[in-house]
Amino acid sequence: MKTTKLDKSFDIQVPDTKAFTIKTGDDFIQLHAVILAVAKRGTGKTLSLTNLLRMMKENNALDRLILVSPTYHNNKKMFHGLPLDEENDVIEPTKETPQLIMDILEQEGKDYDEYHEAMKRWRKLMKLIPSNTPIEEIPEELLLEFGNYDFEKPKHKWNGRKPTIACFFDDNQGNPIFRPSSQLSSLVIKHRHQGKTNDGAIGVTLLFATQTYTSNAAGLLPAIRNNTTHLLVFRSKNLKELDLIAEEVAGEIPIETFHKLHEFAVQDRHDFLLIDLAKKDTHPSMFR
Repeated sequence: MKTTKLDKSFDIQVPDTKAFTIKTGDDFIQLHAVILAVAKRGTGKTLSLTNLLRMMKENNALDRLILVSPTYHNNKKMFHGLPLDEENDVIEPTKETPQLIMDILEQEGKDYDEYHEAMKRWRKLMKLIPSNTPIEEIPEELLLEFGNYDFEKPKHKWNGRKPTIACFFDDNQGNPIFRPSSQLSSLVIKHRHQGKTNDGAIGVTLLFATQTYTSNAAGLLPAIRNNTTHLLVFRSKNLKELDLIAEEVAGEIPIETFHKLHEFAVQDRHDFLLIDLAKKDTHPSMFR
């Protein structure tokens, strides 16, 4: 069959932007992400995800952690060494919690923009002061803004860079936060675009620990499953659920092969199979 090559103007133009904007080590996962750990109670979901958060910190990819959990004080030791502000960033799961998180991210974006705008004004003033410009010709608003602070350089909590933020939802299953009427689905779908700034967004990595993968009144919202980038599958006797996971996220291999792979991966109590749906080109497989 003869084919005709179209003019290059018909080619799809791919913008020079990336979905995953956080720099991480070659062997580490891409961020920002939606990470889901599925396991029965006591298997080690929280332990595994706090270890992952620790690895993120070691990769210089975690500045601020927000924890949504009603059981923080029972698991407090697991969060030792992580950038978690116990007074401000440990939040009870309610229907309003997703909006509260979006407000936190929006404020981070505003702080970032305000700092860089203030730096532009400060640099302008610093150029005028040592020059021969008469003081009466220096804009009064600049003198008023910085003069009261001895022309101190503006400050920003993250030294002018966008902070890398993660939000961990632990022990939230069956809570109103998982109801369709909450804003959780919106947060998940738009997680990379939260905290808008003049040059992009802050974004957030979301981590969920849950006992079941299915979507029902007490289970996961479809938006979480549909936007998951990394799935941790622990040992499970629920073959129907494993079949569902195999069908949804492991389409590159037959279901029978997936079950063998999962069985091989979960030999010990805290073992899990990691399914990386956003693997880097340098990674040999989407399964770990």
